[in-house]
Amino acid sequence: MRFFGRTRIGLVLLSLFLLTGSPATHAWGWEAHKLVCAVAEKKLTPQARKLVNRWLENAADLEGGVLSFPDACLWPDKVKYGTRKSTYEHHFINVPDDAIRVDLNRDCAAADCIAIGIQRSLSYLSGEASGDRAATRQAAALRFLGHYIGDLHQPLHVGNASDWGGNKIRVNWLGKKTNLHALWDYEMPEKMNLRYPDSVLFLANIDVTSNGSVVAWMNESLDLARSNAYVSIDGNEIEGGDTINAEYFEKNKPIIIKRIAQAATRLARLLNEIADGDRPVALHLRPAD
Repeated sequence: MRFFGRTRIGLVLLSLFLLTGSPATHAWGWEAHKLVCAVAEKKLTPQARKLVNRWLENAADLEGGVLSFPDACLWPDKVKYGTRKSTYEHHFINVPDDAIRVDLNRDCAAADCIAIGIQRSLSYLSGEASGDRAATRQAAALRFLGHYIGDLHQPLHVGNASDWGGNKIRVNWLGKKTNLHALWDYEMPEKMNLRYPDSVLFLANIDVTSNGSVVAWMNESLDLARSNAYVSIDGNEIEGGDTINAEYFEKNKPIIIKRIAQAATRLARLLNEIADGDRPVALHLRPAD
């Protein structure tokens, strides 16, 4: 749920938590989440930009108060262990190791996964807010949607159930110990020097499609997890204790860049559709065949 921390001390603390923490999937690093929402903001229609600004301004009663859109998209990671514990499972979906596609009936049977978080956010944002409570709920829904769409595009957020999306696979990287999920969340993006706001224009100019449903985007991540994230450069499955080499890093750099750009473009599409009066809730969340 984030690319790299704000300070080197923060990054060290977050990395330690990733090594010792619970099964949860940690997200694209903070820089990546900010980039997703900043690039999406540049792709909004005037009507959508006006709507998003209104939702941002309605956040006075939320933790942190009124924030910019890039900063607001970090908020869901800050509250999932505290005031919003019920949203913890909404940052990922685990898939059986032998499954080749996401099946919401199987993989989200308890209605606790990233698809539910996205659907709930879209539903709140697509309706009219009557009263202060509903307006604050929409402000929170915008933050969650921006964050979850970013999470969804990190391949290991749709990873194997047995290893918690790579969190249980300890690996060596540049002389230090980490895990496979943290490698994709923080370590490789940091090495690529992807930063907010410096990388916004670069990512905004990448031509990617916004087509497809949320489930289709999940399956893209699952495919990339299986073909790239879990596989070493020689085609073998990565195991605990393996060392991640430079070839693996170079192979996956374009994937990381493309997934951030796709997340931003698709987030903008959803917000533009809502501003146009569409309700992209049921339309984009269909169970797998």
